[in-house]
Amino acid sequence: MQPHEIYSLRARDVMNRNFVLASPLETVSDAIAKMAACGDCQVTIVDRADEDDAYGIVTFQEIVYKVIAKSLSPTRTRVGEIMEKPLIVVNPTLRLPFVAQLFSRFHIQNAIVIEEHRLVGVVSSPDLVMALNK
Repeated sequence: MQPHEIYSLRARDVMNRNFVLASPLETVSDAIAKMAACGDCQVTIVDRADEDDAYGIVTFQEIVYKVIAKSLSPTRTRVGEIMEKPLIVVNPTLRLPFVAQLFSRFHIQNAIVIEEHRLVGVVSSPDLVMALNK
């Protein structure tokens, strides 16, 4: 793919619409089960307590670093205890180079995509890389 072609791609073109939504009160085991049932879901988005709250995220990395590495019980550890929050939010029309710059600047791997105040997807580093192969 040529640089000008990458520049024309937007977050909505590569975002994953398959994601798990969980309550911060659910256990890590619950989130893992939801991710497994979803199939290709790599992240759990932690829902907001209310409209003024921020979304959170739990990835496999958080589970490894904050649960397994610390020998915590996934059946007793709540998603809210290990989530990353707040998240970087991108507009679905944001071009991929700018998404990549956000990832680089903030040292993140995932961002949620919000359109008209609604969570519509997740864009991740693998999504950006795989766009190069289209």
